[in-house]
Amino acid sequence: MSAPVTRTVEIAAPVPRVIEVISDLENTDRWANEAKQAKVQEQDEQGRPTRIAVTLGALTFTTTATYTVAYTDSSVTLTCVDAKLIRESTIAYTATDAGDGNTHLEMASTMEVTVKGVPRWGLERAMGSSAEKNLQSIKKDAEG
Repeated sequence: MSAPVTRTVEIAAPVPRVIEVISDLENTDRWANEAKQAKVQEQDEQGRPTRIAVTLGALTFTTTATYTVAYTDSSVTLTCVDAKLIRESTIAYTATDAGDGNTHLEMASTMEVTVKGVPRWGLERAMGSSAEKNLQSIKKDAEG
């Protein structure tokens, strides 16, 4: 397994607000650029998604990946549990209080695909681009 692709952003909002925004997983801005739809399958007692199916499409393929979601007061971790084209995928958000009501948010993601011929550098570049889009969406919504 390669090292995770990691990106960070500073957000002018407190940690609980940032975690609340991240938890809006049906918003496809929270996913890869290739995400077409995200549908909650299960929720916890607080109404947060604990299992979600994401439809991804790029070039000539479309596939659905199912993720479980785990929460702490300062983190959200998604782990792929079922997918045809993804062998392994984890997305971990960690929010740290940066003082004065601000949050330092880190997103670390790993992915291994079953598609032959996909270069690691290309996958990492796509993951980095998606992470940057994702973090900017979270920042915009949290600072709202």
